[in-house]
Amino acid sequence: MIDTVTLDRAASIIGVRIKRHHWVVLILIMAALPNVLRAASAKTDFLAGADVSYFGYIEAHGGIYRYDRKPMGLIQAFKQSGCNCLRLRLWHRATRMEQSRLGKLATLNDLAYTLPLAQKIKKAGLYFILDMHFSDTWADPGHQFAPAAWRKLTLSQLRVRLRAYCRRVIATLRKAHAMPDMVLVGNEINSGMLWPQGKLWVNHKARWNRLASLLKAAIAGVYAGSGTHTPKIMIQLADTSYAPEFYHQLMAHGVHFDVIGYDFYPYWGGALKHLKSHLEKLANSVHKPIIVAETAYPWINDAHNARWKSKPGMQFPFTPAGQARYARAVIKIVKTLPDHLGRGVWWWGAEYNPDQKDFARNSWSYRSLFDKHGNALPAMRVLGEAARGGEK
Repeated sequence: MIDTVTLDRAASIIGVRIKRHHWVVLILIMAALPNVLRAASAKTDFLAGADVSYFGYIEAHGGIYRYDRKPMGLIQAFKQSGCNCLRLRLWHRATRMEQSRLGKLATLNDLAYTLPLAQKIKKAGLYFILDMHFSDTWADPGHQFAPAAWRKLTLSQLRVRLRAYCRRVIATLRKAHAMPDMVLVGNEINSGMLWPQGKLWVNHKARWNRLASLLKAAIAGVYAGSGTHTPKIMIQLADTSYAPEFYHQLMAHGVHFDVIGYDFYPYWGGALKHLKSHLEKLANSVHKPIIVAETAYPWINDAHNARWKSKPGMQFPFTPAGQARYARAVIKIVKTLPDHLGRGVWWWGAEYNPDQKDFARNSWSYRSLFDKHGNALPAMRVLGEAARGGEK
């Protein structure tokens, strides 16, 4: 039986006004309902968007974002393109010494900075992803140092602190109407996280029990702070053929997660055939939804990208059209994974804007989704089309 709420939703989607006893219209709506609701839900069936963590700073310091050459701000540009999700990273809180040593942009993304940006993303109606690095700065396979305030804790103390931190962060976002729809517990944790306690490989021996215990503490904290809206949990790795074994080990140690995040950059990962092979093995072996959680490709052939040009994975021209072709190729690989397990593609560094002086000389600004004048590039349209159900 179809309830009146569902009927009203279907009617609003197809633009029909119904009255309580208007049976002819009701019958038409009921006949069309399956296709209508499928079309409506497709907006989040495939998550296409980007990590845009610096956009608050860039907009506040003179950077302009345009779509169709019209200034409108970053969030509106992504919405205009059809993209349906945006991601923000979260660092802990750097000490003054770290802030002085690492610099403003390497310690910017704490909760005070991230919260108002998360509110804007949620207010815009976009799917919001929170990437928790569990560090005072960048975390990746070669850098997973615990926040300075936590480095002297024992493993058991660290688990307690981690759970409490995740609970506080999520509860704070929830109360501010900025609840994440998905949370990454750790960023590119190939080598573990929260070093030294959570380092995975020590003296050539894998400490799965330690890593699993920390992940379970983090996930428990996310759930404890989430109230009635429980976000999806992603475990994210950088490109590696070892991924199936990694995820099987986590599951064998009782770590429950919803989504696989797999980062791929052709500069390091090689040709796209390697991405296809790795993702297909993951899908067939682990059988969980998969998202390419980070990727990027140059849009200009200049000195900023010179060291990338000779790499075997750089098979498309370094032009806006070439970048769009790369995006389309990655989307096709993900969308054709076995059992429809490919669920999204997210661009990394999409917000880097050479129009803003602090980013003008940053090489990642020339792999972003905006050109020298802050205009959205064609690759953003490709992502938007994928979110709307195209680019298959």
